[in-house]
Amino acid sequence: MEDSRTYSVYPSDLNIFVAFRQFGDYLKENNYEGGKQTSNSHKFKLNVSPYRTLLASDFNEFIKLLEKFPNALPLEVHTSWKKKSNIMLANYIHISKSELMVSVNSDDLDIISAIHDKLKECFQAANPHQEQIERLSKYNLKKSIFLAHRFDEYGNKQAETLNRFLRRLGFDVKEGSGYEAKDIPDKVASKIRSQDIFISLVTPGDTSWILSEAAFAKGKNKYIIIICQDDVTFNKGIIGGDYEHLSFPKDSLEKCFSALVDALPV
Repeated sequence: MEDSRTYSVYPSDLNIFVAFRQFGDYLKENNYEGGKQTSNSHKFKLNVSPYRTLLASDFNEFIKLLEKFPNALPLEVHTSWKKKSNIMLANYIHISKSELMVSVNSDDLDIISAIHDKLKECFQAANPHQEQIERLSKYNLKKSIFLAHRFDEYGNKQAETLNRFLRRLGFDVKEGSGYEAKDIPDKVASKIRSQDIFISLVTPGDTSWILSEAAFAKGKNKYIIIICQDDVTFNKGIIGGDYEHLSFPKDSLEKCFSALVDALPV
């Protein structure tokens, strides 16, 4: 039997070489052998650039090439593995900038599930909370958002409303740690790097640290949307004008939701 799954979310800063190596180590630890090109359909393909493609002869060589070219995308691996007890499985992995596709073939459903679980863990793969996953637009982004906001009572209330709306649209949403400072904590920086879209929700109070996060996101080439309460002054000079800017009246965040749907790169 064959079980194929597609994931539309994985960290933008994922170390793909490490993910494949972890999967290979898992197979070795469980006494699987193989990873060879034993069929015409088997392949180990790396697209190093639009003008250069590498084909490895086996899984080990693929890993070595991936270590040398860690930014190669898309990648394609199709091979088979076997235990001495004649337990066999075939797997297909295709990873691009916008999604991860995995297929596992075996006579044992438990083996199929275990391999899928391990690959999901290695690649930190997921799908948005809502089932209806839509194809992203020309920006070729995953449906993943980092939501920056103030952590006072009012800011948290507005962020909760916005977070709930975004999840209903099918987005994976991460937020900061509740620590407001100009120097961005490593955990928050990691979350920003892992999401493709950055949204700043600007409400009354000190916004200097939100500006710092927005500037960091711009430096990482994230798609940026600023949602600002209309009676709050937001100094956009630090990040320039290359982003979507939406406004809303006090206590009426929902009034900008229609414009937000248009602003999102979907």
